[in-house]
Amino acid sequence: MRITACLVTVLCAASVGLAQEAIEWSSERKLTKDDFRGRVPANAANASLSWINIDTEWECEGDELFATARATFDPSRSWWRSSHGNIWGNASERMTSSRAQQQARRSLMQLDQQLLEHEQLHFDIAEVNVRRIRARFAEFKNVCGDPDGTAPVQAMITRADRELQEEQQRYDRETGHGVNARAQEQWKLRIRALLK
Repeated sequence: MRITACLVTVLCAASVGLAQEAIEWSSERKLTKDDFRGRVPANAANASLSWINIDTEWECEGDELFATARATFDPSRSWWRSSHGNIWGNASERMTSSRAQQQARRSLMQLDQQLLEHEQLHFDIAEVNVRRIRARFAEFKNVCGDPDGTAPVQAMITRADRELQEEQQRYDRETGHGVNARAQEQWKLRIRALLK
């Protein structure tokens, strides 16, 4: 028997897009603005959305449980819009000098980088939760011989999904969606330590 579950963490808003190859979390590969290929909803209040999945599979072969979990980012459902006119401030104001325009462009680039780091950390939080799920799979060594079968595994996945949703919401709330630089740095240090 093979069971597959997909935990979806939609961050900031909902979006519809065309299916594209998912990006699996990797310590070597960080998200870029180009990874956000989805259409920005007309009524979007946020600067971006990361569509993150946690894919889990498990099956019993005899009395042995085989299980996997991975965090993925869906580019076709993730979107990014320019830093103009959103929570990052209104940079479309008219500038009277070329120096002011250069400063505004630098400022926008810094804000985009700050937002990109915020979205990457959402992906990193998902990976931390994947590692927790993998560790929890080890608690189910005898589940395949149990009369309840893999029902306890499904219950654990349901709890893990709820915990992930709560953690992602707390992250956005505490960091003000990445605007609060001090809180963002605290989260970054904590999550990076968990990924070592």
